[in-house]
Amino acid sequence: MSLNSAIVNAQGVGTQNEREISPMQLSLEQLQQYKQQHEEELQQMKTQLQSLYDAQSRYLNAKSCLRDICSSPEGSTVLVPLNNSLYVPGKSYDQKKVIVELGTGYFCEKTEKEAADLIERKLTLVLKSIESIEGIAKNKDKNLQQIVQIMKFKMQQSGGAPQVVN
Repeated sequence: MSLNSAIVNAQGVGTQNEREISPMQLSLEQLQQYKQQHEEELQQMKTQLQSLYDAQSRYLNAKSCLRDICSSPEGSTVLVPLNNSLYVPGKSYDQKKVIVELGTGYFCEKTEKEAADLIERKLTLVLKSIESIEGIAKNKDKNLQQIVQIMKFKMQQSGGAPQVVN
């Protein structure tokens, strides 16, 4: 992106109503704070996205496990997890009914189809959240790049020694 196009595009950065100020009107110090705020928000979004990707992985794993357990013959030997690294042997006795966690320690019995539907709804919700946050993060990153360009432009205009803006 050229410096001139960044300046032209900067008129829309952070100006969503009449009370907001265009970044071109801010001092270098204010722009630095604005840039730091954008960087912190982007970092928080990356953390949120990682949590959502982890949840997506857990739901995909649950979907696969449900399919496997419901297709195994009655009386099959299975390993029952007690925590992340401790398992005990068990036997399946009714593969058409499973116990699912609804959240915050609440469990209920569901049929295979009901459990699959629940997993699918949760997976859809996670995917929508991922799409939403990715879109917001993309706009924040675009705004951050424009802020950096404006800072470079202002430093050139002031004739000051160029500082590392990235």
